[in-house]
Amino acid sequence: MSDADRTSAQRSTKWKGALATAALRLVALLPWRLNRWLGGLLGHLAAALPGRHRHITRVNIGLCFPELDARAQRQLVRTSLVEDVRAAVEIGYVWHHPDATLDRVLSVEGDAPLREALASGQSVVLLVPHLGCWEVVNYWIGKHFSVHAMFAPSGLPQLDALVQRSREHFNSTMYPANARGVARLVRTLRQGSAMTGILPDQVADEGSGRFAPFFGVPAYTGTLSVKLIAQTRARVFVCTALRQPRGYRLVFRAPDPAVHDEDLDNALAALNRSVEAIVREAPAQYLWSYKRFRRATDGHQDPYK
Repeated sequence: MSDADRTSAQRSTKWKGALATAALRLVALLPWRLNRWLGGLLGHLAAALPGRHRHITRVNIGLCFPELDARAQRQLVRTSLVEDVRAAVEIGYVWHHPDATLDRVLSVEGDAPLREALASGQSVVLLVPHLGCWEVVNYWIGKHFSVHAMFAPSGLPQLDALVQRSREHFNSTMYPANARGVARLVRTLRQGSAMTGILPDQVADEGSGRFAPFFGVPAYTGTLSVKLIAQTRARVFVCTALRQPRGYRLVFRAPDPAVHDEDLDNALAALNRSVEAIVREAPAQYLWSYKRFRRATDGHQDPYK
């Protein structure tokens, strides 16, 4: 790349970051209730229009809920797209107002075993899927305990600064999402009474995962979570913050016990079953517009083409 091309790319990145942060700041100026209302309105408009996100959502729901008839699938597609847009609009408010967002946590379920584990000196791994408003989990954990997590930059420095500042607002420590960061995280968890949160349902980089069933469909699943659990002997919980009309309901659930299995494939299958179980509690709030099944395997091609 020439110097001129490099300079042009840097300017483009800077402008993209500036536009993204400006848009987030704009929606953050809205009162919380108005933000929710606007997200719902835009969501209903988006759900009525054809497009890439609608196509991906329809494919995913068709694959994962074959037991639903066509009408029920269409209804879930619509409500899921509304929740997607609502999540996109609310994130600006959430990142700019951590304290006010935390005040919107209306109830917490299943946290007693978590407290007991930390009090006894155990470390904890939280599996936090793309369900509800998962950023709220970081706030609540950071406020009441502390959390050590990895942070992968988006490539837009202004946006990355906003996200990192938001996530570290309470007692949270971010590590780089690389081999050095993983090593630091393992050392911290092995010391006991420490906690980390991981998104277990991202499509891993090639060579960093294996195929395991998710809602009965082969999904390329990252091995980091189960390897971290095995190396640290941590207690595991699946959790998220589900949207409610007036705020959020924070839920902690026990995982499938086989997530501790020494066999990697068995552990990965249990990891996906654990995510599936909590998704079924509020399926419309899951990020079905994400290409979870885009990596092909024998007998299963990319379904989004």
